[in-house]
Amino acid sequence: MASELSVWLHNNPYSQKTEAKPHSDAILQQLLQNTMNTSVEVDILTNKNGKPYVKGSIFFSHSNSANLYAYVVTEGYEIAIDVEVMKDREKLPKLARRYFHQDEINFLDQFSGQSYEDHFYQLWTRKEAWCKLDGGTLWSYLRRSVLSGAELKTQHGETVYMRTLPNIKGFACSVAATQVIEDIWLNNIGILQKACE
Repeated sequence: MASELSVWLHNNPYSQKTEAKPHSDAILQQLLQNTMNTSVEVDILTNKNGKPYVKGSIFFSHSNSANLYAYVVTEGYEIAIDVEVMKDREKLPKLARRYFHQDEINFLDQFSGQSYEDHFYQLWTRKEAWCKLDGGTLWSYLRRSVLSGAELKTQHGETVYMRTLPNIKGFACSVAATQVIEDIWLNNIGILQKACE
């Protein structure tokens, strides 16, 4: 069954983590309360690997890079998101050769310049989103291929579906879910736009 997904983006006005985290936590809390139709503070728990969750059938994920914060909340299926600021272009081929699956290295070798950077970060954010979905550690996911056509599974054997969001200037963002996501909507400071066709 395919579904729609809302991704909430926020440019956090604070650069210091001690100020940015409470601000981000308050936004996440409000999104969870809205989804759960409650005004009572929602208890956020963590599993043995530190993956945050809430009791019941509500799932969520959040990520940040620089001052951009991204949030997703779903009902009935697991979700994860990763966002990365795109930088350090000259270091990317070395990172890919050190950490990526050989199929991904071969794939990236057909690109150069901005196109190489775009594809590198699409792969990287997919790996991080898959890792977050599973509640694992990134190093164990880096060498696994996330190219289209690769069969991705959770630790529990569920199929992982990936989507990359193309419309965030200067950032790469991907989501991983245990359900097919047909449409993704970006909500940024009250502006709703369709992200993926």
